[in-house]
Amino acid sequence: MATNGSSSGAAVWAILRKECRSEWRTRYGLNAALLFSVTTLTVVSFAVGRLSDRTDLLSAMLWVVLLFAALASLSHAFVREVEGRTMTMLRLVASPTAIALGKLLFNLLFLVVLELVTVPLFLVLMGGPPPRWGPFLAVLALGSFALGTSSTLVGAVIAQTRGRGALFAGVSFPILLPVLAAAVSGTRAQWQGGAVGADLRLLASLGLALLGASLLLYDHLWED
Repeated sequence: MATNGSSSGAAVWAILRKECRSEWRTRYGLNAALLFSVTTLTVVSFAVGRLSDRTDLLSAMLWVVLLFAALASLSHAFVREVEGRTMTMLRLVASPTAIALGKLLFNLLFLVVLELVTVPLFLVLMGGPPPRWGPFLAVLALGSFALGTSSTLVGAVIAQTRGRGALFAGVSFPILLPVLAAAVSGTRAQWQGGAVGADLRLLASLGLALLGASLLLYDHLWED
């Protein structure tokens, strides 16, 4: 007989597969995010040239591009269910927490795919110096985790409200500001040969705090 843990795990996996199939069928979110990042990097590289000696600007630009490219798609994680009137059906077969965790895993996978294209393109077009790969990937991973967790939580909060686009930006800004600041600081430090431990700890703490808050709130977000 299946345990509750195994049933929840199967539900999370099923939600993740559904999200991947839906995105692969339309590829709307991924195409929009990639088009934004490629267009932005191309225009900026032609306008200001290569900035290999300005690691402070490079760090900020990298995370601004990743942030806006991701948020253009991650904010719709729950909106699709509400607009398609499939949320009720999902709640019949899985708990709200399992639904949200499945969508969180999809958002993290989405960020990985986005960064596999955007980061190398950024380094080439903007003339970024070779990163210290260990600290750089650690900052990228923890920053993406905090970004994905916060976007999933805010997406769940605003999914059933009106004016979702403006509300998403207003609610997510104060949550994402410390994440963005720590990610930029850590990226700049690894290029300048500094220590990134404090930034990594801050990103990990923010991501885990957001995940913990999410697990406490998800069961109450969709109650009538």
